[in-house]
Amino acid sequence: MARVVGVATRTMAYSAERLRHLFNALNDGIIVMDKDRIIVFINPSATRMTGWELGDWIPYCRYCEAREVGPGKERCFLAGQTEVSYFESELPTKDGAYVPVGMSRTFLEPSGGEASRDMVIVIRDVTRERQAKELEMRARLNRMTLEVQEQERKRISQELHDGVSQSLYAVDLGMEHLKRQAPPRLHRALDDLRAQVKRCSQEVRALSHTLYPSLLYDLGLSAAIRMLSDEMSTSGCRIEVSLNKEWPGGDLGGIAIHVYRIVQEAVHNAISHGRARHIQIHMTCAEMCEVEIRDDGCGFDADQIKLLPGYGLKNMRERASALHGVLEIESQPGQGTRVRVIFPNPLG
Repeated sequence: MARVVGVATRTMAYSAERLRHLFNALNDGIIVMDKDRIIVFINPSATRMTGWELGDWIPYCRYCEAREVGPGKERCFLAGQTEVSYFESELPTKDGAYVPVGMSRTFLEPSGGEASRDMVIVIRDVTRERQAKELEMRARLNRMTLEVQEQERKRISQELHDGVSQSLYAVDLGMEHLKRQAPPRLHRALDDLRAQVKRCSQEVRALSHTLYPSLLYDLGLSAAIRMLSDEMSTSGCRIEVSLNKEWPGGDLGGIAIHVYRIVQEAVHNAISHGRARHIQIHMTCAEMCEVEIRDDGCGFDADQIKLLPGYGLKNMRERASALHGVLEIESQPGQGTRVRVIFPNPLG
């Protein structure tokens, strides 16, 4: 009998030691407090988070400190609730600061003749979780903003095509009809006016296409990039496009428009600001996709790039973020510019 009791005692001691080791190894903080909010047990994680130690009195969380309670009511929200056992608040630390935590509560059954139960609180620092949520919210807002921008571009493009372009065409027809009835001395002036109207019509069509590249949605990203290079190539600037055979085809959803806009902005900057004579667009895709736009323009000081106020650069960074990728810009005065965006393969 004594042997059995000894084995049972050693087993209980071993179990208690294992349980204590488990509590001490947990990343979550564990605090056990009595009815007077005095700590009767605390694990190292809780001490690291709050600074509180065994025997300390735990102040109320920020929510409970400020909330209104009636006479005789329990100020501690978790202690006074029977259904709610988890909520988030800011717990005071021993040095007077606050740490945002998620708190779970349970009670230990009283032993012997005790009239009240000790309360067990499991706390988790939610600072990183909040930051992650804020980043996700910011990314979602960014994606929604870009979608709204594209919808507005599409609307304006259609207005230009269906409204302004058709009006200019009607003006041209009217001037042609007027020329037949006008005296010969006015023919040349009318021809000059018709030529201006046609140039204006061409500019409107080009602007409409820039705002909403229908080819992108009809034939895909590769065809749209090649068309863009053809349209933006000039007698003073040659643009080359190369794609590896693994570059994804088909419907890329919202990914295609982000890549297209980044390339469009980079090429525009190279021509307008860099005065480039040669631009290379290289697109490869394996596990990660990479789009590189390299030019031989005048370049700039890349160390000052964060100080540049341009909307175009901000837009490129936002679109790279929407792709869950990164945007890299390398440049030096007199040595051209290299723009590269890397993002996960949408089909891989």
